[in-house]
Amino acid sequence: MSPQRRVIIVLLSVGGGSVLSYFLYKMRRGGGELTTQDTHSLITNIVFSVGIILGVGFMFLWRKKKDL
Repeated sequence: MSPQRRVIIVLLSVGGGSVLSYFLYKMRRGGGELTTQDTHSLITNIVFSVGIILGVGFMFLWRKKKDL
């Protein structure tokens, strides 16, 4: 599998999970508007998930280049 395809798959999965989280927050509020705390929570979840995925991905690339 090419690295570009892996990146696309990861981005789609993070995006899909983020959309599902958004709808869960909306359902919890009864379809109403999200509070600022809900919005901050969603943004934090997205940022950390992308950061963790990128960190692990770069770690694997670094190990592959070093032949560890």
